[in-house]
Order: sequence, then structure tokens, then C-alpha cells
Amino acid sequence: MKVLDKFLYPDLYDEIVGSINDLPYRVIDGGNDAVKFEADLDESMCQKVKQCYEDKVAKTEGLFFSAAVVCCEPGYFFNIHADHPNKLVSSVVYLCPEVGNGTYFLKEDNGDQGKIMDEIVWHPNRLVTWPNQGQLHMYFNKTEELRYTLNIYQKNNDEVFEVRSSSKAIR
Repeated sequence: MKVLDKFLYPDLYDEIVGSINDLPYRVIDGGNDAVKFEADLDESMCQKVKQCYEDKVAKTEGLFFSAAVVCCEPGYFFNIHADHPNKLVSSVVYLCPEVGNGTYFLKEDNGDQGKIMDEIVWHPNRLVTWPNQGQLHMYFNKTEELRYTLNIYQKNNDEVFEVRSSSKAIR
């Protein structure tokens, strides 16, 4: 896993955050009291994000690369899950608000004694990226503000992926 602060170049970060309210969002999860929306970035913006990723993290040759802004309403939670195996690299960039809830990774499962989670703390423009090897993780929004992230999708060019989640909520 890699955590990188100030991931997006300042002008790119400002451009994405400045366009947040104008993006064409669609509902992708409305399964609890709060909703999660997603808006794909256009090809030009994706290329800028890809260049930033390649400059600061790793090359993406031969991989399908796309990016989308995800908006989670206050009260939203996504249960512990592993990303689909066709997603080769999982990446999220925290955008706004200034103070938010990060991403939690399962460190230890003690059965009836509970789970121990490691939090990657929320800081705007912080990238969290990891090779997808079935790591269990979760996220939620316990703030009173909308939670915006930039999700980066890297997978084989000929595959689609979906997110799998467990049926048990962790709160």
C-alpha cells in the first residue's frame, strides 16, 4: 500500500474540486439511509489524472485506466469488502471536505471479539493506492458534509469489475 499526500498537481486538484457541483452524477448505491453517487471524468481529465499517477506512483501501460468522482451523503457507509479481482490496482484520492472519514483496512479478525481496523486518515489530496490482493476494507461518512473522493480504476483492458461486500455491517 502506498499513501501519498499532495497527489494531484495543485491546478488539477483545483480543477476537479471546482467542477464537483457540475458533474453528471448517477446513483450507484442507495441501499441504506444515505446515497452514493458517481460521475465519470471525461477523457481529457482522466488523461491528466493518469499522467499525475504515472509521474508520482507507477506506470499504467497495458491497463484500462479511468477515474470518477464519488460523492457519499452524510450517514453513508459501505460495509467491509474486497474489490473484485479484475480490478488490479485500487486507488482513492480524498478530495473534500477538509475533515472527513478515511478508509479502514482489516488488520485482524478476532471473530466474536471483534475486528481490528487500520485507518488511513483523511487529508484532502491524499492518495491511497494498493495492488488488489483481496484486502478487506470499508469506508463511511459520519460528517455532516458530502464526502467527495476521486476513485481511480485500473484493470485489464478486456475485463469489467464489480465490488463485493459482506452481508454484515460493521459500525
